[in-house]
Amino acid sequence: MKTMRMHPLGARWLFMESADTPMHTGVLAIFHKPLNAPKSYMSTLAAQMREYTEPAAPWNYQLAKSRAPGAAPKIVMVEEVDLDYHFHHSVLPAPGGERELGILVSRLHSQPLDRTRPLWECQLIEGLERDRFALYIKIHQSLICDINAAPLLLDCLSESARKRSMPPPWAVPLEGQRRNFDIKSMPKNAGEPIVSTGKALMSLLRAAFKPKSGSALLAPRGAPRSTLNRPINNQRRIATQQYELDRIKSLAAATNSNIDTVIAYLCGSSLRRFFKEYNALPSESLIGAVPVTLRDRDDSGPGKAVTVVGISLGTHIGDPLARLEAVRQSVEEARQHFATLPEEALTPYILLRTLPIIASQTTGLGRLVPPLFNLVISNMPSSNKPQYYDGAQLEALYPVAPLMQRSALSINCVSYAGTINVGLTGARDTLPHLQRLAVYMGQAAADLEDVLELAKGDKS
Repeated sequence: MKTMRMHPLGARWLFMESADTPMHTGVLAIFHKPLNAPKSYMSTLAAQMREYTEPAAPWNYQLAKSRAPGAAPKIVMVEEVDLDYHFHHSVLPAPGGERELGILVSRLHSQPLDRTRPLWECQLIEGLERDRFALYIKIHQSLICDINAAPLLLDCLSESARKRSMPPPWAVPLEGQRRNFDIKSMPKNAGEPIVSTGKALMSLLRAAFKPKSGSALLAPRGAPRSTLNRPINNQRRIATQQYELDRIKSLAAATNSNIDTVIAYLCGSSLRRFFKEYNALPSESLIGAVPVTLRDRDDSGPGKAVTVVGISLGTHIGDPLARLEAVRQSVEEARQHFATLPEEALTPYILLRTLPIIASQTTGLGRLVPPLFNLVISNMPSSNKPQYYDGAQLEALYPVAPLMQRSALSINCVSYAGTINVGLTGARDTLPHLQRLAVYMGQAAADLEDVLELAKGDKS
């Protein structure tokens, strides 16, 4: 079996993992069965998927046993996997509604992956009301180094409703993954990463003391302490929401902003209302950690270099339009932050920004580190056309995210076929009423439409 050294950008997810913070990411997809599908459709589909026992990259990656404490993680490429362990076919209890699906996926996402096996699992879920079924996938974040797991699903779908006998996700290679592990991409000299990181650190310090130079390589801002920054355990709760994309575009056009700004505004507005109900709203604005893909300039494949930048959500501002303007300005500052970042500094720079986050996850030390952010917010575009799997149409796909210690909420969005799909992942004990946050996002959109005097049915 071939062994490869894991890239530092992937290894950082393993370093941050603990029993309370498993670092797997996931995606929940909901499909509508083909018209006139036979009663045996689901059992036939499950049997068909089980025929693929030879996984593609990164589904065939398994952690190698480390011979020395603190050694760099290595990956072993396996030829076959035990599908009885990795793939499961289950049935929702009646009535098969969104509540039953949410309870099941919340439980599945709370369970850590087994490090002695390839780091993924897949669940085919039937019994969903209105002749639908679901597919839940989880995979360790270290294997994909991306914002979320949606590409894992989208890469195995088709624009044709007639296509049949399609391979399951684990049999479809995710383009671009080998560069995250290929030994040829690693520095030959073990000291090179240290030297590169040192140079990047000096660049950051020079930028900090020379603001007139125009460089935006500054240290990340901090965040106020809030309920979201309490210690968490491994139990998760999942909530979902879906919006028409044209509705969000109308809000963006009416406020001279973009979709990312509107989504951040909706998140901040829902949090403001949620915490005001509990008299727990901080006097300073909550900070959202927004993933930034740093290779957009020349690389559109998955496995990109991703870091996070903090943006203000304006939760301390009562006026909706003033709150939106504060978010817009903060998002613009974030864009400028990375405008001058040289390509060769990507890895050292990301690792430098990750160091405080890793420190915040360390037992004992973590409680002494001030919060760097309060929650994670991401938005990723995907296919504009309807997608199908073995004739079943994809209706919605929701990212299901990992959570870090003292960061109890992640809100992740994917646009698909004229909709924006929002997946909220929360720490169960910290946010027992997570679905309320999802509902408040919709109400925040309606309130902004009222302020702007936009007709809710106007999609122009």
